[in-house]
Amino acid sequence: MVEKNLRPHLWIPTEEVQNVENKPKSRRKDRHVNYAEHGSKLSNGLQKIASAYAKIESGDSLSSEDIRVFKIILPDGEKIANRSKFIQSEGMTINFVKDDRHAVVSTDKSLFDRLAKRVEGYKDKGHIKDYQYIDGFETFLGKDKQSTSLKEHLDKSLLEKVSIDVQMLLMPKLPLEIQEKTEKKITEKIKNLRGELPCEPYKLSDGTSVIRAKIPVSIVDEISNDTAICRMEQTRFFQHLKHSTVSWLTKSLRIDANVDIASLPIVAVLDDGVDFPKEVDSLIVSHWRATGCTGGDASHGTSVSCKVVFPHFGVQLLQDFITPRARIVDCNIMESNISIPENVMIARITEAVEKIKTVTNIFNLSANTTVPIEGDTISIIGYALDALTIKQSVKFVISAGNHNVFYSSATLEEILDDTDTRISAPADSMLNITVGAVVGVNHEGSQSKANMIAPYSRKGPGFAGLRKPDIVAYGATCLQDGTVPSDPYSIMLGAGGKIVRAAGTSFTAPLVAGDLAELSKSVPSEDILLAEALLYQGAKQLWITDEIRDDEVSFFGDCYGRGLSSVENSKYSNPYKVTFLHRGELNRKTKQRVPFYIPETLAKIKGRKKARVIVTCITLPPIDNTKGTEYLGAYVSASLHKIGKDGSSDKSCNPTITDGRKKWDTCYHFEEYFTTLYSGDWEVWLELFTRWEIDNEQNIPYALAVTVEDMTHSTDIYNEVLVETHGRFPAVNMVRLPVRV
Repeated sequence: MVEKNLRPHLWIPTEEVQNVENKPKSRRKDRHVNYAEHGSKLSNGLQKIASAYAKIESGDSLSSEDIRVFKIILPDGEKIANRSKFIQSEGMTINFVKDDRHAVVSTDKSLFDRLAKRVEGYKDKGHIKDYQYIDGFETFLGKDKQSTSLKEHLDKSLLEKVSIDVQMLLMPKLPLEIQEKTEKKITEKIKNLRGELPCEPYKLSDGTSVIRAKIPVSIVDEISNDTAICRMEQTRFFQHLKHSTVSWLTKSLRIDANVDIASLPIVAVLDDGVDFPKEVDSLIVSHWRATGCTGGDASHGTSVSCKVVFPHFGVQLLQDFITPRARIVDCNIMESNISIPENVMIARITEAVEKIKTVTNIFNLSANTTVPIEGDTISIIGYALDALTIKQSVKFVISAGNHNVFYSSATLEEILDDTDTRISAPADSMLNITVGAVVGVNHEGSQSKANMIAPYSRKGPGFAGLRKPDIVAYGATCLQDGTVPSDPYSIMLGAGGKIVRAAGTSFTAPLVAGDLAELSKSVPSEDILLAEALLYQGAKQLWITDEIRDDEVSFFGDCYGRGLSSVENSKYSNPYKVTFLHRGELNRKTKQRVPFYIPETLAKIKGRKKARVIVTCITLPPIDNTKGTEYLGAYVSASLHKIGKDGSSDKSCNPTITDGRKKWDTCYHFEEYFTTLYSGDWEVWLELFTRWEIDNEQNIPYALAVTVEDMTHSTDIYNEVLVETHGRFPAVNMVRLPVRV
């Protein structure tokens, strides 16, 4: 039952949306280079590659296949995407894109020799002018493949007998038969050089093989020289930190009898088990354990689950009854005192999703590695979660991770300046929701005050410099001595009938998972993409937007994402705030103009910044793990347009701050204030942009939320919208979405 002051959101029907033909344009500019000089540079690069191969060929796993692997570099301003057809026409396979200008390619020896001759023709006579768009050819060996953190670790490892646990991605897009041969040869080489294989090689969802091994530091360069290896990095491990026990639960927990438990939404908790007191055990739908998992003590998973079910348990403990807002599925994928390697985590999460996806499509994962992301390449587990999101139509809510920098830093500013506070995998997952922590209560001795990023909470930027975390929630603080003060945000259930207090993004992620579950119940067909759009749409900003610069907004975005999660603010419209929702698809050939409405009463109100319009557009793009920083295959650009008195709709009203409208992100989220505005139809213009190899007719799903707000709170604009639009925008509770296949 919706309270009097709360109203259902309004729906924008498909028939209201105008489709506009889109004709993608391609541009080609001559570089006016000196062919002789430029051709000599290219020819020298190919000669160095040939010389390097002569030195390593005898022990290389691809030597019998006669394959050459090397780097191709484009000039500033050029993109691999725009030159991919030419590169491929010259006999090169683009195996892996590092960024816009750098790619790793392969070809067989005969085509490599042909390439060298064609470059000579370009140098001597200016033939095949497209070579002007290639800046150079270089070797791809050894340290080129090692992650930055691995190289830093190696620099600190002075003892040759020290071993290191690494994982090696084989070169993508090798034929399956060749990939299997190279797997065998590389594993044999590792064993011959005193290395160990803790597990069999495994494959990512795109078929790329990964070999995990424990090898002496002294042979890292030799192994990474193998041309079949694309990237080598330290193996990531996952382990929960323990929190302090406060006391035994002394009062009996009584669930509010007015709550229909069977109707509550469900969240799957991927953790070390759940052990609720018997009075609330009915809130656990089922217990499940992953294959090979020996079981945890439920010390972490119980507290995480408590935050899903009872967002502020410390407050509810003071009341006669407790009021749950969700149920959970206990997915035991971790042991409590054992570090879990990345390959095992991926296998267990995949098994959990395949088993539980028919029960719920929301999965909470409060587990991170202890090292920050590097950001130029998506983590293996981040990619695995994204692939599961697309394949299984699920959504992960992920903790941003915790750091220890605050123990040795005097101020919050000092903490945030440290690069070691960047988010840690799998928080770099691009299609899922990463959650940071904000302190909820002031405590003496805390570097962070209320409404500031928690001292331990990791921050952005995320992968490729994009915004992470996506959103934040209130949590406890942690003092420099490790003490967690008692407040409503630190108190939660522990295993075995205990009350514990704890701090960490482990306990803010489940708050948002529960919020998302609540919101899913308020949108048509419990559509998870719409629920995510509403989650960001109603987030409360923790910074002042007046006269703020783009770089300042970017900094706040790295700390707080799109703001503080507020399910109350997201779930309903009210007399002074109207939210319009739409769910659609876009391809490259069509742009869309999606209407919403501003009532006459709002237009007539006097005052500076009397009205606010908020726009959120969530996209579910294709992904490609071989594309480096071009990992996301598409994004939807959203822009705000008002309609003039003459019916024209070509005037943009986008904010001057551009941080919320970043290209190649999965979310456009921005707001604009108005002192004067026309009443009637306004529009959000949507246009799809795609990477190469995405067909122009491929449909990309999106969810759109648009909010119109009377900042003076002086008139019921919700009712006026209904009256003036004559039923064009029905309430969302009257809408069912078609089944998508």
